[in-house]
Amino acid sequence: MWYILNFIIGAIFGSFLNVIIYRGVEGLSIKNPPRSFCPNCKTRLKWYDNIPILSFLILKGKCRYCGTKISPRYLFIELILSFGFLIHYIAFAFPIALILDSLLFVTLAVIFIDLKIMMIPDFAWIVVGLAGFLDVFLNGDFLFRILAFSIVLLVLLILKFLYRDSLGSGDIFLMTAFSFLLSLPLAFYMMIISSVLGILFAIVKRSKIIPFGPFISLSGYILYILNVLYFLK
Repeated sequence: MWYILNFIIGAIFGSFLNVIIYRGVEGLSIKNPPRSFCPNCKTRLKWYDNIPILSFLILKGKCRYCGTKISPRYLFIELILSFGFLIHYIAFAFPIALILDSLLFVTLAVIFIDLKIMMIPDFAWIVVGLAGFLDVFLNGDFLFRILAFSIVLLVLLILKFLYRDSLGSGDIFLMTAFSFLLSLPLAFYMMIISSVLGILFAIVKRSKIIPFGPFISLSGYILYILNVLYFLK
């Protein structure tokens, strides 16, 4: 029963995340319009067109009203969060599973928004910061987290001063929030891994502009999982 419930909750959060991503990229308010609509014909969707996963499959990935194909991203995100929430529940105790759920949600949001419009939503670093305080309550180590936060912030501010266009404020907020969550030495590992991935991305794409957010959140999420697994041995 609890397995099914976690899967369903993940799907619901996936559906909500799809709304955040679409409206964030398009510059629309989350609250207005209050109901979901087709991006093509703008028709408001009925509740039965909005059932996570099932509606996409039943409608064969098309809008019921205009027949336009719906991006497979909608199904992908709902499935990732569904199985992610389920796996977290099976593998970890409740508080840790909750933290991982929030990190996965943030990671997907940052990946799909930052890659599209080069912007990290404010809620991303706020959620990671709250996850950090919850982890402090569970595992302590507050002083080392403050030290990690301070060192990483100092390094990022120096880089920002030397190379003004190298980092956005969202990158700084997100990386320092993850530094507080991960503590030392994982915060340093996150900086190194995300920087290397960002540079590789720039080389492959032949671009001077690097969306660091996806690499920060992805490396932070994975490092947190590895850290939890290490202490579970």
